[in-house]
Amino acid sequence: MSALNQKIIGKTDHELMFYINNVDKHTEEAVHLALAELKSRGIQLPETIDDDIQRQLDAKTVLEHQKNRNAWKSNVVENLEAPQYYSKNAIYVFSILFSTFFGSFMLASNCKDAGKPGWPVILFGLFYSVIAVAILNYFNANSPFTFIASGIGVLAMYELFWARHIGADTQYRAKPIWKPLIIAAIIFVPLTALMIYSISSQK
Repeated sequence: MSALNQKIIGKTDHELMFYINNVDKHTEEAVHLALAELKSRGIQLPETIDDDIQRQLDAKTVLEHQKNRNAWKSNVVENLEAPQYYSKNAIYVFSILFSTFFGSFMLASNCKDAGKPGWPVILFGLFYSVIAVAILNYFNANSPFTFIASGIGVLAMYELFWARHIGADTQYRAKPIWKPLIIAAIIFVPLTALMIYSISSQK
């Protein structure tokens, strides 16, 4: 018996009804298991329940395909059974804005949630950021090259860690970004203010 099946069996009738009344929030397997469990308990259900649920599942599949406009969004779902990770889009944006090192912490959090070590991701982010800054400073490169370097770094992290530890095709729910956003604000707002003050005081 699968872990999901055991979980379904332990649900109350009311909780099982939530599965079949909210098909869009659960995986197809979970919905079918919940329906089978309700039937085994002798719960009275509409005669057309099987066809109704299948139509909802088909509609859900079509809707998810419409939402999946690019590869990074294709694995982001709303199923409550799916694990919750920071999305690739979120990590990419934070890495571009605040450095690959910052983004590495978000990906490390994902790896930790997936039962994999997160420290190699952070170590990679640190070394990559240090080397990238050194190279950019050596060539006196401007901001656009900094963004490009950060983009390359986060793409490398996806290949080295996301694909191996989480899985390129793993479906997941997008984790809210308020926590890294607050951390970024605490770190970078004072630094930005200090830089502005330093520049203005030199004039």
